[in-house]
Amino acid sequence: MSSPSPEELGRLYRLVPWAEDPYSEDGRQRYEEALRSMRVLVKHEWIQELLSSRRELRLLELCGGTGIGGVALARVLADEGVKASLTVIDLRREALEIAAKWGGEELGEEVRVVEADACRVHELGVRADLALMYGYSAPHFDPWRMAMLLSSTTEVLVDDGILVLEESDRRYTIFYLQGYKAVITWPPRREGIVAEFDAGYDFKRGTFKRVLMNLPQGEFVVGDFYYWGLAELMTLAWLFFKDVDFTPLRRRYAGFILARKPRRKLRFQDLAGEPRVLEKAPNP
Repeated sequence: MSSPSPEELGRLYRLVPWAEDPYSEDGRQRYEEALRSMRVLVKHEWIQELLSSRRELRLLELCGGTGIGGVALARVLADEGVKASLTVIDLRREALEIAAKWGGEELGEEVRVVEADACRVHELGVRADLALMYGYSAPHFDPWRMAMLLSSTTEVLVDDGILVLEESDRRYTIFYLQGYKAVITWPPRREGIVAEFDAGYDFKRGTFKRVLMNLPQGEFVVGDFYYWGLAELMTLAWLFFKDVDFTPLRRRYAGFILARKPRRKLRFQDLAGEPRVLEKAPNP
């Protein structure tokens, strides 16, 4: 159950038109959108309960990239009179370098960055009151790795800690609204267009293999993606946390999943190693 390599992820995010550079116009607009979303998030009663018991908060952003989500949350908390220290974890060093520089400028204090696999965050010696995964990152995790991620996260959160996942119901949007498509195109850019092609399905992991290619240049990257529905993602979170809630943003099928109070009944070491079904030969 290995994670994508930093090189693979770097190629993917250089290829797709994903607004993550906060110094760019598109990236700044995404940051402004994140600020609006975080203002909704902090109104949730669980967040308010957390804030009522402390005026300093340790934030941990998982798969944080350039830190747009974590910085936005820290900024909104500052407006609420809460001092937030932020740690951003990601596999891509180039993204973390931006998070450290831009985040420090935006917040006026150091943003700690760690190059690491989010599934092993418990090994980093960090503690957090609130963990955040912002930017629809769940497709990078199949159910096996998502269980590891959730278990690892429960070990770094405090007893009344909260995990927040920004997610969308892809089973609804991809399979129900439009139907799965073997070929799609991303919005065109001046440099060209990115086309995405179906390249297979892994029934043991539930992942779709997709090839993304930049046309006309021909640069491509191959990735495995799990198209989560909200129901199974919230159910899995419930196995690791005592309660789960959902706050929609703009659309009823997209928003924040909140999970609070880690159970810590199933620890990361209990999931060490691969189950036999994954050790067997690849899918026929």
